[in-house]
Amino acid sequence: MKKKSAAKKEEKHRPPPPEPYPWLVYSFGDNNNRQIFCSISNPNETCIRRIPALRNRYLWANCHGWCLYFCRNLGQMILWNPVTMEEITLPCLPWGLDIKDCILTSPPSEPSCKVILFFHYMNNILYCELGDEEWTELCYYDELKRTIKEVGLAEELMLPMRHLLISPVCCDGDLYAVWTPGGSDHDCCRKLVKIHEIHRDGLKIEPLNVFLRSALPITKQVHLMESCGDLFTVEIQYKDESLTGVLAIGIYRLNFPNKEWVQVETAKDRAFFLPLDRLDQQAFSIPVVDPDVANRVYFTLHGDDTSKKLYSYNIEDGTISISSTFLNLPRLQRSCPVWIMPHLRLTNTLKQDKHKSNTEEQESGKVYGRENDLKDMEFTNDISALHFDMVKVISERLILVDYLHFRATCKIFHSAAPPIQWRTAMEKVENPSLSSPWLVFFENENVCAFIDPKHGDKYIINLPQVLKGGIICGSKDGWLLVAVAEKSAFFLGEKLTFFFNPFTQAILPLAENIDRTLDFSCIGFSSSPPSSECVVVNLSKRESDAKFVVEYSSSLGQDLDEDLDHWHKNEFNDADFSFNNNSPIFYRGAFYCLGQKGNLGILKLNDDGENTWEVLTKPKPPCMSGYDQNYLVECDGELFSVFVGNMRKWVQVFKLNESKMTWIRVENLGNHMFYLSCSSSFSVKAKTPGMENRIYFPIFCGQSMVFFTLETKKFHSFEGKDVDFYSSREKLRCGWIEPRWC
Repeated sequence: MKKKSAAKKEEKHRPPPPEPYPWLVYSFGDNNNRQIFCSISNPNETCIRRIPALRNRYLWANCHGWCLYFCRNLGQMILWNPVTMEEITLPCLPWGLDIKDCILTSPPSEPSCKVILFFHYMNNILYCELGDEEWTELCYYDELKRTIKEVGLAEELMLPMRHLLISPVCCDGDLYAVWTPGGSDHDCCRKLVKIHEIHRDGLKIEPLNVFLRSALPITKQVHLMESCGDLFTVEIQYKDESLTGVLAIGIYRLNFPNKEWVQVETAKDRAFFLPLDRLDQQAFSIPVVDPDVANRVYFTLHGDDTSKKLYSYNIEDGTISISSTFLNLPRLQRSCPVWIMPHLRLTNTLKQDKHKSNTEEQESGKVYGRENDLKDMEFTNDISALHFDMVKVISERLILVDYLHFRATCKIFHSAAPPIQWRTAMEKVENPSLSSPWLVFFENENVCAFIDPKHGDKYIINLPQVLKGGIICGSKDGWLLVAVAEKSAFFLGEKLTFFFNPFTQAILPLAENIDRTLDFSCIGFSSSPPSSECVVVNLSKRESDAKFVVEYSSSLGQDLDEDLDHWHKNEFNDADFSFNNNSPIFYRGAFYCLGQKGNLGILKLNDDGENTWEVLTKPKPPCMSGYDQNYLVECDGELFSVFVGNMRKWVQVFKLNESKMTWIRVENLGNHMFYLSCSSSFSVKAKTPGMENRIYFPIFCGQSMVFFTLETKKFHSFEGKDVDFYSSREKLRCGWIEPRWC
C-alpha cells in the first residue's frame, strides 16, 4: 500500500505523459502551486498536478522542449524539462530589471547553448551559457547605430533608453530579432535583423532589409515564429481592446531570397500556437500529421467564460471555430493559461514527404475561372454539332452560377449567353440564384470567391493586379470597398482604397491621405460608387480614448499619382460611444451607427463642412447585456437592429418606432430576409419560397451555410440540421453582395 501511495504522490508531482501536441496549462491556488493540464486532442481529459518546480513561477518561453521559468521574488530563472523533470538553475538576476523577451538558442546538451534576455526601455541584453556563475551584459546601441548607418536610414530614428530589439526567434541555427525605432510594440517601421557572434566583447547585428508588417492598430498583434526552418508571422486583429473577439487572422512566410512576406494559403503539415493572454510569451509552431489538428492557428480569448475555450482558425477556409471546450475546469480566478510543449522528434523523411506532398498539391490544385480570361477548347463531336440556337436555349435555363461557368467555357457559349443585366436578370435566367445575395470573400491574395447560401455553389474570379493582397471593408449595391497595403511603403501601414465591382471588373480608386493608418473596422458608403453623391466614411476610436476620428471622402476616380488629399478628417469628443465592428447604415441623409452598448449615433456630413455627431438619448438600448455582436439593417424604409447573444445562444430583432423613438421587438420579418456581417448588412425580399423570415450569417456547419429562423428561434443549416455554437465555424473578413452587371 505504501508503494502505491508513494507512486500516486509522485505522479501528482509530474506532468501527464507527453502528447504530440502542446498542453494547455492553467495555474491556480496559493502562489499558483497547482496546475491543470488540458489536452487539445481530448478536451474532456484534464489532469490536476502539484509540481514543486512551477510553484510561484512565471513561464517565459518554450524552446527546444524546455521551459524557461522565472520567479520574481527570488530574481531567479530555471530551465525545466516537462518530460524528464530535469531542472537547470540559472544565475540570479539583478533586481529591478523589466524583462521583455527570453530565448534559449539551442538545447542545453549543445555547447553553443545560451539563454538571452531582452528588456523594456533598455538597449542591453543579458546572456549566460550553462555553467556560468553570472550573467553577461552587452549593450547593442552602438552596433545597432552602425547598422542603421550602413543601410542608409536616418540616425534620428535611434532613440536611446528604449527597448529597440524585441521578439527574438531562432531559425535554422540563426538568431533573429525585430528592430522597433521608438521602442513601441505598435511601431510601423519594424525591421528584421540577424544577431550573431555573441561573446563577452560584443555582438554583431546584420540588417536584412526585411520589414515586418504593420502592428497597427492597437487591437492588432503580430507574432514572429519559426516553423520547420522557415520564419512566419501570424497577425491577429481583435474586435476591440478587450480582446474578446477576432476580426481577422493572417499568416505569412518569409521568402528569404526575395525578402518578401508571402501569404500562407494552406499549411497542412503544421499548426501554430499563439501566446494566451500575454504579449511577452513566444508564439511557436510544430509539425503535425493529423489533418484534424494541422493547418490551424490555436488561441484563447479574454473573459471568464471564453478563457476556458480553445479557438482555432482554419488557414485554408478562413473560418474560426471552437477547437476544444474544457468542461472539467473548476471555477478559476483570473488565470492566464500557457502552452507547454514537450520535445518531439519527427524524422526528416516524414517532414520531407509532408513538405513534398503539400508543395505538389499547392502547385497543381488551383484552377480559377474568370469570365474575361476565355480560351478556346477542343470540342467533342457532340458539342460542336449543337446548333447555336440550341446552345442559347440551354443557357437560358441555367441557374446563375452555372450560367457564369457556361459563359466562361468557350467563345461559342460566351456569344450565345449575353452578359446579364440586373434589371432583366429575372427574365433572362430561369430559376436564378439572383434571388439571394452571395457571401463574398478573398480566398487568398489573388482570388475573390462567392458562395450562394442556398445551393452552396461557389464561384471564383482572379483579382485584378492592383487589388491583390487587399481586404474587404464594405459592400453595397454590388460594389466592394477594398483596402490594399501599399507595398512600396508596406512597413508604414499605408493603404490604398478602391471600389471594385467583381462582376463588371470595374475599379474606382479613392484618393488617398498619406497619413492614414486606421483599421477600417467601421466603414460604410452612402450610395452606388459611380454616383457623384457617393460618400465614404471611416470611423475609428480607441477604447481608452474619449475622442474618435471620422474620415470621409467623396472623391472617386482621381489619379493616384497626383499629390492631392481628398480625404477629410473630423475629431469628436465622446466617451460614451464605442464602435462594435459593424457597418454604419446610410439612412435618410445621415450615417447611423449602433454602438457596443446598443446606443444609436448619427453622423451628418454637411456641405458647409460643419459636420455633426450625436449620440441619441432615445431610443434606449433594447438589450443591456448578454450579447457580443449587434447590427443595423434598413428594411423597407425603416431601421432595424439585431442583437446576437453570447455564444450565439439567441437572436433578437427590433424595429425603430421613430414617432416614439423606441425599439419594438420584432417576431416575424414577413417576406424579408436579413444578411448580416461586419462589413455589410442589408435586407432583401425573398423570391424563393422557404427563404423568408430568416437571418443569414457568414457561418458554416459542415459545407452548409447557417441561418437563424425567427419562427423556430433556432439556428439551422440548409442540410436540415439544428446548429449550435460549438458545431459551427465563422468566416472572417467577408461580406454580402448583390450581383450587379451594370
